[in-house]
Amino acid sequence: MPQYLPRHVLVPAVPRHIGFLNYNRRLLAMGAVVASGALTGIYAMPASAEVIHEEVHVAELQTYIAPSIPMPAVTRDAFGMTTFTLVQWPVPSTTELSSGFGYRSCDGCSTNHLGIDLNPGNGYPIQAIADGVVVTAETDGALGVHVVIEHTVDGQIVRSIYGHMQYGSMAVAVGDTVSRGQQVGVVGSTGESTGPHLHFGIQIDGVEIDPLPWLLSNANS
Repeated sequence: MPQYLPRHVLVPAVPRHIGFLNYNRRLLAMGAVVASGALTGIYAMPASAEVIHEEVHVAELQTYIAPSIPMPAVTRDAFGMTTFTLVQWPVPSTTELSSGFGYRSCDGCSTNHLGIDLNPGNGYPIQAIADGVVVTAETDGALGVHVVIEHTVDGQIVRSIYGHMQYGSMAVAVGDTVSRGQQVGVVGSTGESTGPHLHFGIQIDGVEIDPLPWLLSNANS
């Protein structure tokens, strides 16, 4: 049989606000259960996968090649380029010229002069006009003590000739490599000479040419 409480036993009424709180607690509990189920359904990426992804990213950065940027064309003015042939005079360019190239009439000298005569003074040092190799170094003949040096000037084979130097002054030998400005001897009067001077010649393709215009065109000092 059903049990009934006696009428004198009263069940206290539940306050309305307490019922509301109990209802909210039930909602929060149900929400937590649903949320935990949703979280467990999300795929978790293993730590190793994150490392692999990072290594791939770093590798991509290391192998990145920046695109080339075309450089603008540069227009040079007349002062942007210089020409220097590395040729100098064998003695100062202001030296007195006593005899020119070609035909001449004089006592004790050749009528067909294959060079120019420069008079800087007896014993004056003679320098190589450019880098080259000594191909002749002799102490006799019409030129007396003389040296011939072979050069390459602007892609052309040129030979320079230094004659009438003093005995014992020759400072180079055949086969020597010389530099521009290197001393090869001193001014003298050996061979067929009427007085101390430097006989200077230029030979191109086995032919002697007038050294004066060649020096004026090629020498820079």
